[in-house]
Amino acid sequence: MQSKFSEQLTLALDGIQGSLTHKQIAGKVHVSVGQLSRLKNGTRNTDKPTRISLAEALQSIWLNFSGAREDYHIPSFMKNKTKHNDVMAALFQQRKEENERRQLEDAFDEAIGTKPELRSPQQQQLIRDYFKEYVEEIGAENTDIVMKAQYAGVQLQSYFDKYNDQYGG
Repeated sequence: MQSKFSEQLTLALDGIQGSLTHKQIAGKVHVSVGQLSRLKNGTRNTDKPTRISLAEALQSIWLNFSGAREDYHIPSFMKNKTKHNDVMAALFQQRKEENERRQLEDAFDEAIGTKPELRSPQQQQLIRDYFKEYVEEIGAENTDIVMKAQYAGVQLQSYFDKYNDQYGG
C-alpha cells in the first residue's frame, strides 16, 4: 500500500516536467534511480533525512507537510477526495471548516469555563467536537495557503522560513 508521503512524492515527481530528471533528483538526494522509484511506489520506506532532502530537491511544500505529518504527527493539509483539487475548492473548504468551528465557539467557551467535574455530557462532547473542528480547520488553512500561493506563482517556502526565523518556537 502506498503511503501518504509516497503519494505526494509521486505527484511532485510527475510535476517536474522537464526542469529536472528523476536521475538528477535521485542524485541530489543520494539515492539510485531504482531506490527513488521504490520510494515513489511506496515499496521502500523513507527516513526523515530522505524526506527532507526530497522535499528540498523538489521544492515541494506538499512534501514538507506530508513529512511533518509522518515525523511529528501534526496536521498536514486537507485532502478531500470528493472535492475538486483547486484553489477555489480549497478556499470554500477552509471557510466551511472555520465557520463550523466558530459556530461552536460561544458554547465551547462556556463549557471549558465550567469545572470539569460539573460539565454535562453535552459539554464534554462539545469540547471534543470543538478540537476536532479546530484540527480540520488547520488542515484546510494549510491547503488554502499552498493552493493560493501556487495559483499566484509564489514560492511559499521563503515565507515559512521568514516566519520560523522571526516567530517559530
